[in-house]
Amino acid sequence: MIKKEHKMLLRDIRRYETQLDGCKIAPGDFFQESNYKDANNQTRPCYRITKKGCEFIAHKLTGTKGTEFTARYINRFHEMQDIISNPVPEPDLPWFIRKFQGRYIILERDFIQITGINIKNHKSFYKEEFFTHSIDFDGYGWMENNQDFREKYGFDYGDDACMMYLYPSGVIKALNILMNDPKNHMIPGAYKILTDGLNSIRKICEINSPAPTATNTPTLMIDTNSKNLPINLNIILK
Repeated sequence: MIKKEHKMLLRDIRRYETQLDGCKIAPGDFFQESNYKDANNQTRPCYRITKKGCEFIAHKLTGTKGTEFTARYINRFHEMQDIISNPVPEPDLPWFIRKFQGRYIILERDFIQITGINIKNHKSFYKEEFFTHSIDFDGYGWMENNQDFREKYGFDYGDDACMMYLYPSGVIKALNILMNDPKNHMIPGAYKILTDGLNSIRKICEINSPAPTATNTPTLMIDTNSKNLPINLNIILK
């Protein structure tokens, strides 16, 4: 970014450290010694440069070179801040599992994409006798623009007037409805993709949950080893 050879930047930083020490200013606030493995697996010296360190280096550069570096590092720090601020998929969770307002969900549009069935037009979906609102499914009307929503939750809500989504229990009910309706033909492999996704939630919950107590929130566990699959799913709440 500053268009210097690595060895020359190391030389400069070491000089800055000496100068800061002479002024009784802790260089660690700006530069932190470290190392890395090169292409030959040999350990080489480097520095981890803090935001203050980047600002320090920027002030040492003049003219167009200094302006360019300052702009580049500001953009990079904003990119990193976005990564830190925006939720990202948890380990072992597939792309279609989202976390929204503290709960795992699957967006209606993703369910449709995976199964190939437009559940918006299915007579059994979201009916009170089949699904319980806020337990099996929910919707979210827009109170902020798409960019603000993405920054807050880490994904886009699309162009629909309301974002419909299913909770894990709703996905199970949805799959059972589709499997028992002979008119529906899911994309091959869709059932396994979705049940594997639900099981990935179970695994995350098992890792993160404390020992069960009377006050614990129930953890959804899906057993996909039943001999009766793909019709039945066993659900254990603990």
